[in-house]
This record gives sequence, structure tokens and C-alpha cells, in this order.
Amino acid sequence: MKRFTLPRRAALKGIAGAAVSLPLLEVMLATAARAQPMPAPKRYLVTFGGLSVGNPQLIVPNTVGPGYDVKRALAPLSSVKNDVSVVSELRLPASGAGGWTGRWHSSSLGPLVSGMRASGTAAPGNPLGHGDPVAKGVTSDQVVADAIAGNTRFRSLELRVQPEVYRENDGTFGIISYRRDAATGKLQANEPQASPRLAFDSLFTGFAASDPAEAAKRTALLDQDKSILDLVRERAQVLLGRLGSADRRRVERHFDEIRDLERRISEIPAVGTTAGCMPIGDPGQDVAVRKTQRGTVEGDIPRYLGYADEEKRARVMSDLLHMAFTCDLTRSATLAYTFAQCFIDTQALLGIQQTDVHELGHGAGSDEDKADAFAWHIKHFAYLVAKLRDTPEGAGSLLDNTVMVFLPEGGWDDGEPHSGENMAMLIAGRAGGLKPGKHLKATGRHPVQVLISAMNAAGVATDTLGEISGKLPELFT
Repeated sequence: MKRFTLPRRAALKGIAGAAVSLPLLEVMLATAARAQPMPAPKRYLVTFGGLSVGNPQLIVPNTVGPGYDVKRALAPLSSVKNDVSVVSELRLPASGAGGWTGRWHSSSLGPLVSGMRASGTAAPGNPLGHGDPVAKGVTSDQVVADAIAGNTRFRSLELRVQPEVYRENDGTFGIISYRRDAATGKLQANEPQASPRLAFDSLFTGFAASDPAEAAKRTALLDQDKSILDLVRERAQVLLGRLGSADRRRVERHFDEIRDLERRISEIPAVGTTAGCMPIGDPGQDVAVRKTQRGTVEGDIPRYLGYADEEKRARVMSDLLHMAFTCDLTRSATLAYTFAQCFIDTQALLGIQQTDVHELGHGAGSDEDKADAFAWHIKHFAYLVAKLRDTPEGAGSLLDNTVMVFLPEGGWDDGEPHSGENMAMLIAGRAGGLKPGKHLKATGRHPVQVLISAMNAAGVATDTLGEISGKLPELFT
């Protein structure tokens, strides 16, 4: 009798371009073992929060090394702190190599993600005269993608939770990934996908905007309230019947997660689409983001704050990333929870007084409010850490083969939030020999050195990103 085999990148395919990728199964490992050893791939993720650290007394642990204490801003790490290291006392210099220059938000984001100093030049058409926010070099996720993407469906994946900027700052404040075009040599921004619906469809249904006929089929099926799993049901039943009990339970759990994800995505109102993308069906009228005017700012420009249920969006985007890693659809990704200079309504997001996340750092809230805003980002980071930790892969878990970084926009200097002093970052996972679960004081080291360490953990043999060199070897011991 011929032995049943299943390749590592197997997927169930159905009508209207539907495709459901599968998680790593025991039968896949057996197939690989008969051919040649195939270790689980490494994954790399950079997440970003558009706010400064706030008062270090509410975030930085007192304990250095393992078993660190969890302060208010890091409270969501309590259940995963053995999987996450805290790196404190980092410094983004105000000038020179890998430094920011000019106004804060517009010239600090680029050096943080690329290691290249900002130019400080004015951005044409920007009413506030902010500097040019575009990174001046390739970002770490793209370097990693070049090295480990292999034949994955998506060389890299860029997502964002906050769907739009809400006020008058530059839209590039929500972009944290840049690549160099192979043909022209020019640096290009990778605009993140901020629509959970379009992200899900791109990942799991194989929709092609250039094929109207397939789009029409998919639309008709969606109008009948069909799930992607309904489109591959027959093949799924055949597959389940041929799997062992452990693999069958794993696939059934995988399908349950997909159904749950579909349900939650359907509850999120659309607020527009990313440039260059098309919706796969008719999701109904776009629901306007809830905006509230709160006086005026420089030059009589109206000052707004907004909310688009970022709480639900963050959870769904985390689940999409978990699925993408589980199914080996991508190995390098970025997730921006919020824009730099974030104008999300704090009353809607956190249940505190109505202002915006950015203004919390300018006297509109207490130190505890700032810590709670930081903790909101950490909550979603910790949620994804736990999901990867609890997802079996081979003899371990997905987190054993993943490195994740959380990068905030700024630090804290005697109450000044627009500062690169006293920055803190998180790094999670065990890929490449990382030893998480500690607090490391990296006094005066550049934040990009944490990224270089993460790149090494993901399998990239480099000591440099942009103008910054050197990893933090303490993260591996």
C-alpha cells in the first residue's frame, strides 16, 4: 500500500481562487524526513507603537537579569515574561550616525527602523513644516526577507492596526518598512495593509484583483454567506480522513481558528482600502471613522482625534499574523499598532479622559495614563507571543522558531516625550539561540542594535543595519 505523503507547503484549494494553507503536521515531517532533513523555518516580526516610553518608573523593571519585576506599563507581560526580554536605557542620538534631526516625529521614525540618520529637510506641502519622515535606508524586515523568504507566498508582509492618521500629520508616519527597488535602486515605502478584510483575503483566498471573473465568483459566494472553508469542504474531508489523530485535531483546530477569524473580521466596518488594493466583494458602505474635533493647533488647523475600534482590529491583525506564520505564508513581517504621533481617542481606547495618545505626553494625562497607553500596545504584543508559544511546531512551538520585537517611537528625558533618551524595547522568542525572560540594561546602545540582534536570531549573518553596527550578545546568553 502506498504511503500517504503531504509536502510541507501543502494547501487545500477550491473554487473561486480559495486556498487554505495548512499548519506543520507530523505527516509533513515524516515526508521531509524520508527526503532530507527540513528544520522548521525561522520567522521575524517588528512591531511598532507610536508613543514614547513615559516615566521609566512605570515601565523599567528594578530587577536586572532573569525574573524581572513587571511594572504598570508592562503588566500584560505577566503571563509571558519568560518568553520576553526587556531592553532598557537605549538611546537614539539627536545627530550623527543613526540619529534624528529637525523635528521629532518626522525625523525620528526613519533612524529607528533603518539605522540611517534623518535628513531633517522640510516635506513639501506639510502645513506644520515637519521634516522628511521617509527612512533613508532599507529596513531590517526587508533585509531578513531577502535572506529567509525562500519560496513563501509573501516575501514580506506589512500590516497596520490604525487605519488612518486622523489628523494633519504626514501619512508616512504609519510606514515602518522600506525596500530598495532592484530596477531603479530607489528606496520605496512598503505601504502596510490596514484592512483586516483585504489582508485575510490576500493571505487565504488567493484573490487576484486583475481577474474580474474570479472576483465575481468570490463575491457571489460571499453574498451567500459562504466561508472559505465551505469552498474547500470536499477536499478537507478527504484530507482529514487520511490523517492520524494528532494531525486531525491540529487541522480541526486550525479550521476553527479560521472560522472564528472570519466571523470577527465580518464585524469590523470598512473604513477605506489601501492604495492599489481592491475589495473582493461588496462589504457595504464604508463606515466613517469616528472623529471628534478638539480645538485647533498651529496655524488654525483643526485638531481631531479618532477611533475605528483599534482594539478589535489589533486582535484580528495579530491572529492574521499568527496564521501567516503557522501556514508558512511569510517569514518576515511588520505590524504597526499605531501611527507615530498617534491621535487615537484615549476615551474610546482606554476609557480615560478624552484626549489623544500623543497629547498624553504633553500634559493632557497623568504618568499613569501614559503607562496605560503603552500597556495597550504591550497587551496585543503579549497576546501574539502567547499564541505562537501555544502553537505546536515540530518538537516545540512556533515561538521557538520566531523572533519578535516591539519598538516604541521615543523615550523619556526629565518629562520630555520627544526624546531618544531612555528608550526601552521588547524582544521575544527563541529563534537562533535567543535566551528570553530577562531585563537587560543596554545603557547608551542604539535601538537598532536590538534589531540587529533579532536579525541574527532569524538567520541573517550581519553586524550592521544602516550606519549602526553591533548586536547585544547578552540576549543570547
